[in-house]
Formats: sequence, structure tokens, C-alpha cells
Amino acid sequence: MLEEVSLSIANYWTSNGFLTESNDRCGTLIAFDWIDDYLIKINTNIDLSDLELGGFKFDTFVEFLKKNNFTFVLGLRYDKSNPTKDWTDKLKKILKSNEIEYDEYTVEKWPAPIPEFSVPDNVYIIRYSFDEYSKIDQLASNQYLFEQFMVDSNWKEYYKNIKSEVKTRVIVFCNDIENIILHNSFKK
Repeated sequence: MLEEVSLSIANYWTSNGFLTESNDRCGTLIAFDWIDDYLIKINTNIDLSDLELGGFKFDTFVEFLKKNNFTFVLGLRYDKSNPTKDWTDKLKKILKSNEIEYDEYTVEKWPAPIPEFSVPDNVYIIRYSFDEYSKIDQLASNQYLFEQFMVDSNWKEYYKNIKSEVKTRVIVFCNDIENIILHNSFKK
């Protein structure tokens, strides 16, 4: 249920102008944080470390790339620690085994804007960093905006303002081609 609702919200965002990436063929990972059956917040600047590594659906990401004829992935990050080296090494290994190249570009930390890249059609950009011009990132960075969105949405019964250190997280890859679950629910 958590995955289904998370994906449904992501699909709404992409079909209603919330996905405002600075680049074409670009997507971001969104963490949907739940307590019990209540979505409490989202995050776009998420940890990609050992906890996420185990259940991350790298194969599903590769299938998405291959189905859409992408042979190169450009990762946009703002620091060297996230994603972690182990997470990035696993991504690079699975991409390489599927004949997909990978490189990274370090963006300046917020409030610097995400640069626009002129890339060929075979390149897909994955953004690991915050983009202040993205409407989804604005919801992730401002709890009031997120709460207003949720209480005015078709998913209002799934929202509750609860504070807790322990949560259940679902990671959705949100992009303008096809949103996909890249990590089923796990305790965070």
C-alpha cells in the first residue's frame, strides 16, 4: 500500500507540472517517509548509503534506461559523500555490465541553481541534489507547503503531522518518462 500511494502521488506530480527539472531527460529520487499508514514528509536530497544499498532496485533502473535507449548516465551531486562510494560503485558496476556508461558532475551547493546541460538523446541525468526551482523539491524542503498539498489532495487521508525518528521509507524515481519504485518500504 505504501508503494502504491507513493507512486500514485509521484504520477500526479509528473502529469500536473510539478516536475520542473532544469534539464531534459532528467529525474530525481524521492523518499516518501511514512509512519504506519501516514505519509509524514518527502525528501529529494536523500541518503544513498548502506541501508539503501541492500534493497535498491538497480536492475529496475537499468531496465528503464535500456527500454528508453539511454547508453550514458550523468549523476549530479553536490558533495562526495552522498551517494556513498559503495552505492555509486554498485550502480557503476551494474551499468557497465549492461554497456551503459556513467559519469558525475559536482554541482554547487544550494542556493546555486542546477546548471543546464546540452546532452545528446542517449544521455540520462539523475539528480541527487536539491534544485530550488523544482516544485517537488519545494514541497520536500517546506513542510507547510507539503502539508497544504496533502490536505488539499486526493491523498489527504494518508497525511498526518507526526514527529518520529523511526519511519518507513519508499524511494520513487520521479521523471518525465515513467515513475518507478526503486526501493520498496524499509525502516529508516
